Amino acid sequence: MNAYYSTLSGWIIPVTRAMKSLDIDPIETLVKFGIDPAEVNDPEGRICVESLGNLFSYCNKRVGHRQFNIEVARNFHPSALHALGYTVQSAYSLKEALERVSQYKRVVSNCSNMLTYESGNELIVELDVYRYPDSGRFVLSSDLIESFLATLVQLSRELVGGDLNPIRIQLTYGELADCPDVDAHFQCPVEFGCERNAVVLDLEQANERAFGNNPIINQAHLEILDQFMTRVDKTNLTYLIENKILEELPLGAPSQAVVAKHLGLSLRNLQRKLAEQGTCYKDILDCTRKRLTLSYIRQPHMSISEIGYLVGFSNVANFNRAFRRWENCAPGEYRQNYLTGNALVEHLHPKVS
Repeated sequence: MNAYYSTLSGWIIPVTRAMKSLDIDPIETLVKFGIDPAEVNDPEGRICVESLGNLFSYCNKRVGHRQFNIEVARNFHPSALHALGYTVQSAYSLKEALERVSQYKRVVSNCSNMLTYESGNELIVELDVYRYPDSGRFVLSSDLIESFLATLVQLSRELVGGDLNPIRIQLTYGELADCPDVDAHFQCPVEFGCERNAVVLDLEQANERAFGNNPIINQAHLEILDQFMTRVDKTNLTYLIENKILEELPLGAPSQAVVAKHLGLSLRNLQRKLAEQGTCYKDILDCTRKRLTLSYIRQPHMSISEIGYLVGFSNVANFNRAFRRWENCAPGEYRQNYLTGNALVEHLHPKVS
């Protein structure tokens, strides 16, 4: 049963690099914990998280403190996350990048859910860790949780050009001994015994345009991700519906009845299943249209009317109304602000207080 909980084999890369930097034999250690080093050659391979957690514990004991957790984060590269990594690198902003990680968390592992949401002037990135059904024990060890949050911080810094410190880190487990490597990496208060495992970021900074923003590349990798998700998680109804919507949108937004028939479900059964997941067809359609529209609107070679057609609107007026509901401005105004934005200049020349 424990082998059911797995993570992407790409994690082997930062793990082995961390072991090398700390003078731990990578191959010998991976084999010791039942992890095949050759799995790294399969971009869609999976490794057992219980084995990975045991490996982290072993390596931390070898080096003392929890240095290994942080060393893995320091050696992380987005390519370890399959197409999700490239999608994140080309996202419009840090907030959008973290929302994509939350949306496609299943690519990374099936051990937890990840939520990205706003609270006042803060952006919360919360890791909701699952429990083993037989014992009630958390699937991820405290080492893996800390290392994953440290990796999110590392990734966030890379996306905004390095100048980022979280507001705070929150952890559900009890307070651990001080570790200089942990403190040096997070550069913010670390709170223990909290109700959630989370990285708390400044919302304004998270909304700034990212250095690597590239809407064309981003859209291409999102399509790869959607295809990947239908292979690895055929039971997730939302992904299946989104794929059908994306396929049909240029011909007009498909009705719920058409999608239900495509999935081999009755309309009532589809509605019931979506209600159980806390969503509905209208919301999935709207979110899919919005996501696709924001990708297209950032590509200046595409006309506004063409974009409206590609996302399933019968006329420009209806498209304009929907866009105003999404972004509180007209499509043309949004594009102009995007094209003339000087986020890079602002990063390089910060305001003097």
